[in-house]
Amino acid sequence: MSKHFLVEPSAEIVNKKLPPFTDNLLGEDSREDISGAMEKEMIKYGGIGLSANQIGLPFRMFVMGGHPLVEEGKIRQCWNPEILETSEELVEMKEGCLTFPFLFLPIIRPKWVKVKYENDDKENIEEYLHDMSARVFQHEYDHMEGIVFTSLVSKEKLKYYEKKRKKQIKNAIRDKAKSQGA
Repeated sequence: MSKHFLVEPSAEIVNKKLPPFTDNLLGEDSREDISGAMEKEMIKYGGIGLSANQIGLPFRMFVMGGHPLVEEGKIRQCWNPEILETSEELVEMKEGCLTFPFLFLPIIRPKWVKVKYENDDKENIEEYLHDMSARVFQHEYDHMEGIVFTSLVSKEKLKYYEKKRKKQIKNAIRDKAKSQGA
């Protein structure tokens, strides 16, 4: 698989609904090649979810998991994901997105979801996901639909959190410069 990098938030591929995935889109790569490379990128950037379109691939696919405190680090490869059912109970939690580094927004989502997807072996998986796993699945599924998490909050909230983000980035750059000069 050729090297892919995170695309800019304004890239068309992260802002449009993706068509269903078929294996003929893979070219010389296999599902395992794609998901393996994506898992490495997700972990490298400190994420717990990464959609193919975030690295410029037009696949209706994402990987999620890998954090030791979430389902003991289980990683899922989700090809052609679907959300079949959601809880009525909603939960607000801060979310981040690798497409928007250092930006964390309070997002309200259903507490649990019933989902369906294919894994790397083309097996259909249907399961209920709860809490953090449910949240990550919903966030990554939104990417498949061309929905970025910044569109899920008011313009005022987004402005406030973008201001905080700029301050965090500025402080991180300052701290790095200090540590390198010490």
